[in-house]
Amino acid sequence: MHLIAMGVYSRSGERRDVRFVPGALNVLTGKSKTGKSAILDVVEFCLGRNTVTIPSGVISDQASWYYVLVGFGDQRVFIGRPNPETATTAHAMVRTGGSTLEALEFADLEVNADTEVVRDTLTSRLGIERYLVEPEPGSLRAAFEVSVRQALFFCFQSQGEIANRDVLFHRAADNAIKTTIRDTLPYFLGAATPEQFAVRRQLVNARRVLQRLQNDIRAVERDLDDQAPRIMRLLSTGASLGVPPSEDSLSSARTQLEAILQFEPPAIQDDPELARRYGEHARTIDDLTEQVRQVDARTETLRSLLQARDRAASEANFQADRLSAVELMIPVGQGAGDAAACPLCTQTMPQPDESVDAIRDQLTRLRTSLAKSSESARQRESAIESLEQERARLRAAIRRELVELDTIRAQAASVAEGASLRERVAQLKGRVLQELERGVDTHEEVASLKERERVIRGQIARLEEMEAADNPGAALQEALDDISGRMTQHAKQLQLEGSEHQIVLDPTELSIAAIYPGGRRPLSRMGSAENWVGYHLVAHVALHEWFVDHGRPVPRFLMLDQPTQAFFPEEIVDAAQDEDADWEAVRRQFVLLRDVVAKLNGELQIVVCDHANLSEQWFQDAIIDNWRNGVALIPADWLQT
Repeated sequence: MHLIAMGVYSRSGERRDVRFVPGALNVLTGKSKTGKSAILDVVEFCLGRNTVTIPSGVISDQASWYYVLVGFGDQRVFIGRPNPETATTAHAMVRTGGSTLEALEFADLEVNADTEVVRDTLTSRLGIERYLVEPEPGSLRAAFEVSVRQALFFCFQSQGEIANRDVLFHRAADNAIKTTIRDTLPYFLGAATPEQFAVRRQLVNARRVLQRLQNDIRAVERDLDDQAPRIMRLLSTGASLGVPPSEDSLSSARTQLEAILQFEPPAIQDDPELARRYGEHARTIDDLTEQVRQVDARTETLRSLLQARDRAASEANFQADRLSAVELMIPVGQGAGDAAACPLCTQTMPQPDESVDAIRDQLTRLRTSLAKSSESARQRESAIESLEQERARLRAAIRRELVELDTIRAQAASVAEGASLRERVAQLKGRVLQELERGVDTHEEVASLKERERVIRGQIARLEEMEAADNPGAALQEALDDISGRMTQHAKQLQLEGSEHQIVLDPTELSIAAIYPGGRRPLSRMGSAENWVGYHLVAHVALHEWFVDHGRPVPRFLMLDQPTQAFFPEEIVDAAQDEDADWEAVRRQFVLLRDVVAKLNGELQIVVCDHANLSEQWFQDAIIDNWRNGVALIPADWLQT
């Protein structure tokens, strides 16, 4: 991604263009107060920033729209932003086209997007893969996906940043931005990949599932320990009331408890009317009890089906996540059947790659199956809820019938002994129902949970092996070592303090340090603005060399504002007229930038806005505009209208 042009539209429709040369050193030289520094603010604003940093005054008073034209190979994107003093800062215009696309006429400008669309368009064309940055456990920060927004932090150095000994990266004075840069640096260096993210996410989810299973197992085992004495007391009470023992000595606890529910004590014979009424209510209780058992059986069946579905869905999700990690390599916008496009560079291949559609088809089938399975699970959960409501209704009816039985027993004083027996049996049945409601024979449930635990542990072991095989920490250190070597060479070329020692990039503090025999000396402990600016330059050009050499999805431009400020008086109007400046040091800076651009063969574009105007021909060839003798970002004739 290179800058082709940027500019400003006046309120009367005129346009001021600043053209850039892709893949080259671009120098915009000129006097103070001509708008050179505003170039960076306009470009960043047009590339999707919501906060407005364009200076108020002449520029904002005269501008109606700002624009930037960027190139991606033979494709271009025009991005326009209305002056934020007359429009919402999120409003934008986006138009894409081929290599002939140029800045639009004023009459063609219209809001058709917002900054989210701008960032999504640039993110997609840069080839930034889906990579989610998740904060540390317990952090209040929200997870976010890497996009062009973070990539642009490596592309700007404003006048106040490039000579700052405490802040190395663009906008890193904001702690939130600094944390974001620290979190995304491994991705942009290629040390953290979407595949690693997919494995890590699966590992986190599997560990959470394992934790829940272990909690469930402990809860069921604790309940088993308390349940055995309760069941023994119920069976003992049933035996004392005349419940016949089970013929099968190996029968389950549930079978023995259900035998108590089937038991009927001798009927009351003394009062036929009371016996009749009692029988009606007792039969009603039996019918209701049978209905409760049927409801429990259906509920248990549905829950078993849900457990089976959960196990199948877990495996399907595991497979879908693996395919999703591969799908991330398929370019955004490549439709089904478009297998002739290369997944890396989107160019047409001689022979179509049928694996693209195959991956999509299999992933689609998995997702469709999961969607249907989820719908079936919701229906079953709804059915279970209805059954539980029905069970509650039946239990309430049983309680009402028991109240009626109590009334009849109170009236049957002549048959108190028989009534007492039936009352105790009814009470026992109520206690048995409560125990069955809690669930018995849970040994099978424990075995099922432990089997699921075994499966999840196997998944975790495989994922941990995959994570260990692809060590992002080692990859990050390898990248940093390479970048540190480049920085050391560049620092020697600029003759910076400490350049005789190793210069390293600290990914935690996001700063630079020189490794002296007695210890590290950070940039903040070095003196001289020449060193501060110099180390900003060597760090950023070394990073961009790495980005280019390793094909990382970072825009291929670096904008620098006033890198020679350390060599001129603070109030200078035109540095070209300062005879006391250290012109050799100035020359070393620009030679470094020239050499890096040349070494990368047109892959990197460096834009410098500065007072300096060297006489060498190569420097004059790099000048894209000279804002002196009345020339500025805002033309003088705009101020007269």
